Amino acid sequence: MIETDIAAFTQALHEGATTAQTPERLSALRRAVEHYHGPFAHGGDYPWSDSLRESLASKAADAVAALAHHAEHAGTRQDADAALVLLERAITLSPTHELLYQHAIRLHQAAGRHDTARHTFKLLERNLKELGLEPDPATRALLATRASAAHLR
Repeated sequence: MIETDIAAFTQALHEGATTAQTPERLSALRRAVEHYHGPFAHGGDYPWSDSLRESLASKAADAVAALAHHAEHAGTRQDADAALVLLERAITLSPTHELLYQHAIRLHQAAGRHDTARHTFKLLERNLKELGLEPDPATRALLATRASAAHLR
């Protein structure tokens, strides 16, 4: 038998496909993310691999987003710190996936790291600007909401 990261990644995603945020689901999603090491067939210009590469990257980002969502809403400080590490890695691999930045900004804000949250937003702005795009208003609102709350104190 031959084991591959893609098979282990897919199996872990399948195991984590439940809707409930159970410890088993979260564990499966963590295993899936551990098996995702970057774009499929990286460096190869194979037309047949483009859609698979995009699909796998999207599934990996979704798994990280699900773990970050858990950390934001029901997790411990340790869960939040682990989610931030995963988010940083996922953002490096998918530098324009705005949902990942949103989770990172909220987690940094919850930890009181507002400068880091602003830096994360600026990174998103730079990465999107290269494509002629701007951050979504919902992402901008994350920082605006925090800034207006600070002025009210």
